[in-house]
Amino acid sequence: MSLFSFGGSKERAGVIIDIGSGSVLVAIVTSNPDKDKPTILWSHREQAPLRNIESIEQSAKSVMTSLINALLKFDTEGRRALHEHNKSLSLTEVQCCICAPWAYTVTKSIEYAQKEPFEITKSLLAELVETALKKTDAELRENEAVSELGLTIIARSTLDIETNGYRVKDPIGEHATELSLSHVSVVTQEYLADHIDDLHEKMLRDTSLLKISYMLVLYAVTEELFHETGDFCLVDITYEATEIGIVRDGSLTYSTHIPFGSFSLAREIANSTGLPLYQAFKHLHETDPLAFIENLPESQKSEVEEIFASYTRKIAELLHETGDDLSVPKRMYLHTEIECEPLFSDLVRKAGINVLKNPPDIRPFSSFVQKRVEVLHPETNTDTAMLVSAQFFHTQNTRRSFEYL
Repeated sequence: MSLFSFGGSKERAGVIIDIGSGSVLVAIVTSNPDKDKPTILWSHREQAPLRNIESIEQSAKSVMTSLINALLKFDTEGRRALHEHNKSLSLTEVQCCICAPWAYTVTKSIEYAQKEPFEITKSLLAELVETALKKTDAELRENEAVSELGLTIIARSTLDIETNGYRVKDPIGEHATELSLSHVSVVTQEYLADHIDDLHEKMLRDTSLLKISYMLVLYAVTEELFHETGDFCLVDITYEATEIGIVRDGSLTYSTHIPFGSFSLAREIANSTGLPLYQAFKHLHETDPLAFIENLPESQKSEVEEIFASYTRKIAELLHETGDDLSVPKRMYLHTEIECEPLFSDLVRKAGINVLKNPPDIRPFSSFVQKRVEVLHPETNTDTAMLVSAQFFHTQNTRRSFEYL
């Protein structure tokens, strides 16, 4: 794909799609390698209906309906905004980020050692990557609940290579006695991938399509913006899911999630108190999100307090599950809706204390990323999931390569 559009301009334009756990975003972003920031020309987030959901399958259908509605809006309003910005600029790429619970980010580390030094070749690295893919496939098949979903790999990348214990970028031709490789695969439900492919063919067939997990995007952008190379934990709280990513020595080593997020929390509060669901959800976005509890009858106060305590325990259980024998890193980058940062920073802090026995170092992500993207319509600048995706679009060609399938 060329970085150059008509007239010799370095500006490129693309569509970013964020398939969240309870909503879908479609936006048009432009990027110029000579500029520090990408620009959002137009965006629309389509909410899945805020109602009680009986199953994850029902929720998935609702999200897919939101995707169709958002793309229909793009086809009129979005294309018009691009034309008004630059009549000669064409869309060249669609970047589709898929959140939990629809996408799984699976990392496998493969080690190879010999008593005598051996030469590192492309074919040897290819063999290690193939071994990692087989281990990923075997793990997914062993998980009965996951295997029944009908999964397919949509992206993959070799994150790190170490020779004799030292990280290297290009080991081809070197000699070593020990070689290790960290390889990540992004897996999603096959029907979801097919649905995205079909809509792409119908509405954006002249563009390339890149599908990737939001966790992998969040990891790459965190690494870039915060210059992180050590150990840290990513916590992403969306409408219907809470996902964590464990990073060791700058490499994403493990991620897991629960299908429970801010909408889920609001549903339980609404069911317990009789409040309208939209009102319960609104409380989570207030400056003092727990203040409403004081106005509840005594019988309901303890129930709502237990709802928050139960969710905190769920987060703690996630933080216990690190994929290795080590404790969760103390430094935690929290990404959620910017208005919800006060609430979830507090809940994650409490969960972290439960696991670490000391307060974790919580670093709210949303407030920071707002400064990194130019948005032509400031009222949408609070959609930080969009801003993270735009930053990834802007700098993806300068980072490690991802193979999109």
